[in-house]
Amino acid sequence: MKNKGVKIKKIVLLCLFTLTLNLNAKAGDFFVSKNKYFDIYYKKQSLNLVQQLVIDCDSFLERVCNKYGLKKPEKPIKVYINPEYKFKNEAFPFNLKIAGAYFPDRKEIVLKTTKPFDSDLTSDIFIVFKHETMHAIIDLNRLKIPLWFNEGLAVFNSRGFSIWDGRELLGINRKKLKNYLNPQSFHNPIDAPISYSLACGIVSYMENYGNKNMEKLFKNLQKGYDFKTSFSTAFGIDFNFFLLMFRDDFLSKYTMFNLIISFKGLGGIIFFLSIIIAIVRYYRNKKRIEKMIEDEKNSQIEIYEERF
Repeated sequence: MKNKGVKIKKIVLLCLFTLTLNLNAKAGDFFVSKNKYFDIYYKKQSLNLVQQLVIDCDSFLERVCNKYGLKKPEKPIKVYINPEYKFKNEAFPFNLKIAGAYFPDRKEIVLKTTKPFDSDLTSDIFIVFKHETMHAIIDLNRLKIPLWFNEGLAVFNSRGFSIWDGRELLGINRKKLKNYLNPQSFHNPIDAPISYSLACGIVSYMENYGNKNMEKLFKNLQKGYDFKTSFSTAFGIDFNFFLLMFRDDFLSKYTMFNLIISFKGLGGIIFFLSIIIAIVRYYRNKKRIEKMIEDEKNSQIEIYEERF
């Protein structure tokens, strides 16, 4: 009876494990993990990446669509994790171990690893997957928006805007800043890192105005209005003037002075200074010890002798 109970327990656990893997099936050379909004095709060596990806893939899409008031896909988006895939123009603006692309004609996302599978790819696959998913959502909602806004939404919702992005943009000539929003800049390996950071920064600044403004912007776009008209109606300001505000107001937060007096910047400065102090103390104490040892060697110690 006891052995029979153990066998039943093992069968139940096996069934639960199968359900957890979303009833993965074989599709040609690929296995497939079926989820609510994504069918993820992968090869055996990518199993660990897929197990990480399925944790948040559906909930990420729901969060983004709810935030911007966008429609969710009627059928699952196909995602291929294929290390052997060759992109036509492989220009990667960020130092990531995984590259990706969304193909509107096939409604597919392709993720490609650029480094061996034994590397820790977890954080990178989330960033690239979210980036390409944002492109897919924009396409499936049939939104006609500038390339820079499409990329800015993708970068902002996948990795966010960092202090280092702000510092980098401060070094760009103000008169030339707008040039990096041109479509050709995103396809230029030299300009692309700045273009992506700039687009992300502008979206970050737009997000600061609140979700209601962003929702209104997307509603206007869904009605068929062009971007500048949709923007001015949603934000109550001309877009060109908004860019001036972004440059003079938003980016000013990333000057060295403002970073130092801000909480995050001050914390970083204190941490940096503490490291310097620790290094100085280490070498100072090291020299003191060496000097003490040297003095001890050179000291003359008189031997005590009893005299009668």
